[in-house]
Amino acid sequence: MNIRMTPRQSRILAIALLVMLIVAVLAALIGPAWSLHRRYDTIIEQQQDFLERYQRLVAQKPQVEAALEIVQKRDARRFFLKNTAANLAGAELQDIVRTAVQGNGGRITTSQTVAPKEDGAFNKISVNVQFFATIGSLQKVLNKIESQTPYLVVDSITMRPMNVSRNYKPMAGKEPEINVQIEVAAWAYLGKTEGEES
Repeated sequence: MNIRMTPRQSRILAIALLVMLIVAVLAALIGPAWSLHRRYDTIIEQQQDFLERYQRLVAQKPQVEAALEIVQKRDARRFFLKNTAANLAGAELQDIVRTAVQGNGGRITTSQTVAPKEDGAFNKISVNVQFFATIGSLQKVLNKIESQTPYLVVDSITMRPMNVSRNYKPMAGKEPEINVQIEVAAWAYLGKTEGEES
């Protein structure tokens, strides 16, 4: 198609093409710069937000340190077994339970450590102990076990009478004994506090 244009139309078309070319060149140059500028603005806003958060956290540092000192003074570790190694913690628990049983009139027949169970930063250490005791002695043993530090928990208890015949009559003035089997658990803290060697 051959279109004839007047010189004036030709100039207008040339100016329009020139303007379009200039706009295209400017868009090609300014577009990426504008996009990059927006990206940096977003990053700057995020960093300023982080900075404000960290400044708020730093401002809370004295309060957090004071609260931490209070917690450390309470010595929460006294509620856990002293030993963290499973075998040593098991021996420690056996010793505590043995002392509680024998110190309150019980006679231990067997005692064995159960395999430890890991529970996050703690190891649950358990022992099975079988012993003979009177009802009064058993009450004292259980009271001693559950009212001391480190905290001990009686997970299970089985009691069997010694004499199972119907005609059994205990001797006057002597309380009958029962065969008791208990599983006692305690926890060993495995985590390290600040300043401890790893």
